[in-house]
Amino acid sequence: METERKKKIAVFLNGWNAENAYRYLDGVSKNIPESSIDFYVFISHGVYNAGDVELKSMGAIFDLPDLTKFDAAIMFTPGLNFTEVINRLTEKLERSGIPIVCVGMQHPGFHCIGINNYKGMRQLCDHIIEEHQARSIIFIAGSRENEDSNARLIALRDSMHAHGLTLSESDIFYSDWAIGRIFGEFGGRIRNGMKLPDAFVCANDSLAESVSYCFTDNGLPVDSAIVTGFDYSQEGQSFYPSIATVDQRYDEVGRKTVEVLQKIFDGEDAPMEFLVDCEFRPGESCGCMTVRNDDSRRQDTARSIPRKNMMSSVVESRFHAMEREIIQSVDYDDLKSRLSRLFAGGGGWEGDTFYIMQDPHIVDFSLTDVSEFPKYRYADVMDTFVAKRKGKQVEAGVISTSQLLPDDDPTGPNHMYFFVPTYYESYVCGYIVFTDRLSWVADLSFQACENRFNRAIISYRRNMQLTALNAKLSMLIEKDSLTFVKNRTAYDRYVKRLESEMAAGEADPFAVVCFDINYLKQVNDALGHEAGDDYIRKCCKLICNTFKHSPVFRTGGDEFVAIAVHDDYTQRYELLNAMRERMADLAANEAISPVERISVASGMADCLEHVGEEYSAIFQRADTRMYENKRKMKGEE
Repeated sequence: METERKKKIAVFLNGWNAENAYRYLDGVSKNIPESSIDFYVFISHGVYNAGDVELKSMGAIFDLPDLTKFDAAIMFTPGLNFTEVINRLTEKLERSGIPIVCVGMQHPGFHCIGINNYKGMRQLCDHIIEEHQARSIIFIAGSRENEDSNARLIALRDSMHAHGLTLSESDIFYSDWAIGRIFGEFGGRIRNGMKLPDAFVCANDSLAESVSYCFTDNGLPVDSAIVTGFDYSQEGQSFYPSIATVDQRYDEVGRKTVEVLQKIFDGEDAPMEFLVDCEFRPGESCGCMTVRNDDSRRQDTARSIPRKNMMSSVVESRFHAMEREIIQSVDYDDLKSRLSRLFAGGGGWEGDTFYIMQDPHIVDFSLTDVSEFPKYRYADVMDTFVAKRKGKQVEAGVISTSQLLPDDDPTGPNHMYFFVPTYYESYVCGYIVFTDRLSWVADLSFQACENRFNRAIISYRRNMQLTALNAKLSMLIEKDSLTFVKNRTAYDRYVKRLESEMAAGEADPFAVVCFDINYLKQVNDALGHEAGDDYIRKCCKLICNTFKHSPVFRTGGDEFVAIAVHDDYTQRYELLNAMRERMADLAANEAISPVERISVASGMADCLEHVGEEYSAIFQRADTRMYENKRKMKGEE
């Protein structure tokens, strides 16, 4: 009996909402039937203080998947934060024609699993007013456009109104989720003699912790005012004082998502809307000192810190190794080779199934202005830099971008693939794929990897630009300005390398051919130096056309050397004789100008004439034969 292929589900989320995203995905993974679904998680790390170019480039990860190849998609809106991002992603999902589960936001045609922020927040507000007599309150909001933050603000207003209190606009501070703004604004207010309100109600736990720090940083007691948060974060639970907050129960939202998807796949009626109620969790920061056994929790957290630091050190060292290999790469092929070697085999921090996919055009971007590359979108194809599945290397090359991975695991255990974007300014280079590294969502390791890789790409590009510039300068230094063949400097370098190969017994057979231009002085005296330069160029062209596949050098004013190699070496006698016959024909043609009647003396010596001979001896023999040919040519006048 054939095993049924697993379903494929695309998930879109912002990794900066790390802990909630982790709880949600953990709730999903714990409730999936065995060997039934693979999740492809596309992660952005957009924040308000990022630049517009960076936001657009990292956001391109949401455009990466071809949704026609998926069975369903999930849009996790908490933390997406940006209206433009949500609108673009919503339009993409609408066009997909597949079932969509939207977490945290209602949209026509999507199955919506909402979180009743209002209920938990109302419980919190009623609690601090009724149990702790809070009357004056400042609300520290997220961003003006964020629906979750606004829902929390509405709950506070309603609670205050129900208790005969009012919240003015001046009592609302929009932080844009940036804790630095809290330190700047409220640290300054406290230093300027601000009268503290009874309570600071904050839109998340991090903002609440920042307010608490503002007290102690400015010499105030930690309990100078009630401080509450939202999210029930691990950090907030072990903070002192532990943050009174609201648990959004994302694990339950994840369980409900799996239930909805299962009904869809089974052809049953799945609810279009469902709300999960939040729960208020009192804490020390609101004055409830014994409700959560916080000391025990802090002890557990303190014990886990060293282990977390140990593991972070291991991961960080691997990130550093990746960055180093990218920066030290000398070209595109070297970059691929270094990364492939680094991530070969299993057991690394990246896991046994891991991929690095990059746009093959990256081979050119060090030499090309980045503005000439497509902006904020993925190329149609990706080159496989690193591919391993279950600890074994996967042989792959360039694949269609819509394929996403160079191999497939259609059956077997469920997996979560995490897609992390790589980019350079507006050029979206590619993506890195980690497998079953769910804990990395919570500790922002994906974002750290993204930063490391993208920072290294900047250095790699600069190194490639310097290499290209040095090569160009070297080419200019080694090029003869009149004839554009290689000059004496290039000849000396070539001979030095050839001598090393000869000493090691690694040199291919070659012949040295020396040339000296005849009648150059007569042309200069009769027709001028411009005509003489033209005469030199025509002589050089004849030499180059004779030994087309060999290096030719101008070693003096009227002297040239060719090192006949490969096919030119095999046909060396025929080629040299044909050149001499050509010159004889030109000399006999009185209808052409003296500049056209080019005459070049030549002499050739073979490296195999005397085994073990040094280059200088071979050259000397060719030079002697050239002078013999010169005397013969002038004796025929």
